[in-house]
Amino acid sequence: MWFLFAGAALLAGILGLFWAKDRYSSPTLHRMAYHELTARLTVVAAALIIIGALMAGADILDLMGVGPYAWGK
Repeated sequence: MWFLFAGAALLAGILGLFWAKDRYSSPTLHRMAYHELTARLTVVAAALIIIGALMAGADILDLMGVGPYAWGK
């Protein structure tokens, strides 16, 4: 679940950077927003969100008794 929250927080920070770039028209924010590191962090945020969603889904299925850990019981 923490992966999901970490990915969402990272993505919110990146979206906030783009909002600030548009709001304040700063050349420094423009360079930061379109930097290669920002693109890589966006991919990391998406991966964290996907991993967190899969882990949360597995926990929910396990609580319902239909998860992979419930098959051997």
